[in-house]
Amino acid sequence: MRFLIQCCFFILSIHFSLFAQEQTNLASDSSGVMQDTSAIVGEPWPLNKKGEPKGSGFFVLSAVRLGVDMRPLMQSAFDNEMNAYTLYGDLMIRNAFYVTMEYGQMDRTRTNINSNFFNYNSNGSFYRYGLEYNVMKKSSKSSGLTFGFKYANSTFDQSADYYSSGNGYWEEGATLKHLTEKNVNVDWYEVTVSLKLAIYKGLTADFGFAYTIKKDFPPTVITKNDIPGWYFNKDNRSRLNFQYRLLYRIPCWPMYTTPRAKKKK
Repeated sequence: MRFLIQCCFFILSIHFSLFAQEQTNLASDSSGVMQDTSAIVGEPWPLNKKGEPKGSGFFVLSAVRLGVDMRPLMQSAFDNEMNAYTLYGDLMIRNAFYVTMEYGQMDRTRTNINSNFFNYNSNGSFYRYGLEYNVMKKSSKSSGLTFGFKYANSTFDQSADYYSSGNGYWEEGATLKHLTEKNVNVDWYEVTVSLKLAIYKGLTADFGFAYTIKKDFPPTVITKNDIPGWYFNKDNRSRLNFQYRLLYRIPCWPMYTTPRAKKKK
């Protein structure tokens, strides 16, 4: 009996010594790894083939968001002569940079009997892309305040009806004429300020201002009254536009915002 008790104590002593040694080894291994305190709960950071955290370099895609600009939709809802929409998408890199892309179409008609040109119509599309920088990258992972620079290009057809006063020498009376111009191309630059506010579970409201600067417009017979993406045109070289977007973050991957630590060599 005494021999069995001695054997039990001997086995327990071996077990505790092995356990203590294992804990010592784990502590020594973890000493060479910087602790990451910025991990997001429920969004584990994946490892690469070498067992190191992914995204230790500069380029880390944090999120993809898609949405619409509410301004042309609201105008189309309240104006029977307006039919337009704008689709928006951006790629978020480390919550610091936003690569933005937009595409839209517009079909605009204006009728003014007191103008030389009436029954005016502009129909076409535009695209816009650029880069924004988030100055709130360290204070929030959901909201942001960005400043950016973008390029936009619009291609459209326009037409108008007008009265010709005629020519008395040729005994030509007043007549109604119709003009059409195809593939009018206009481009411009934009300096933007945008406030992105998280609403609920990936849904974001984006309020933005864009100071737009036109390049030289091509000469046209019909006054360029409405330009897709630029909207109402007064022949000013610059103007201030407003956008109100609703965006949704596609939940495909965790929102990686900061570099993860590598093991010390």
